Amino acid sequence: MQQLLIIGALIILGSLVLTFNRSTQNVNANNYFNIALIDATASAQSLIEGIQTKAFDERTVSASVSSASELTANGTLGPDTGETVAIQFDDVDDYKNYTEVDTFQQFGEFSLTVAVNYVQKYSPETVSGTPTFLKKIDVTVTNPFLVHSLTLSRIISY
Repeated sequence: MQQLLIIGALIILGSLVLTFNRSTQNVNANNYFNIALIDATASAQSLIEGIQTKAFDERTVSASVSSASELTANGTLGPDTGETVAIQFDDVDDYKNYTEVDTFQQFGEFSLTVAVNYVQKYSPETVSGTPTFLKKIDVTVTNPFLVHSLTLSRIISY
């Protein structure tokens, strides 16, 4: 009888230890995810802040425009010939399809990809087929510690 009680006690103790270990692992996984999410957000926000300091459009770098039709056409958004980040991106849409890797000591590489599009005035989630005075910057971040990719967006106007 005592042997059965001892075996029962060991089974209960074993299941308690396993439950505690699983719970600790879940807490640690959540903590890692949260820290990775904070790092990804900081990295994307930093890139957006840098992009925002540039001119709205190639045509507004040194002059002003009064009509959206004077802005860069949709099909030619992106860096101009010879422009790279090192050789002066001078306007927001130069960052279209730009990618970079940001490395953090604890979580490795965060891949950032930028999309820049004109958007409609009263529906800023809708990409416009023609130039408008609004551009949407989307920075998408991926990392193995993130469950899904993270996308931060900013709408800027001229």
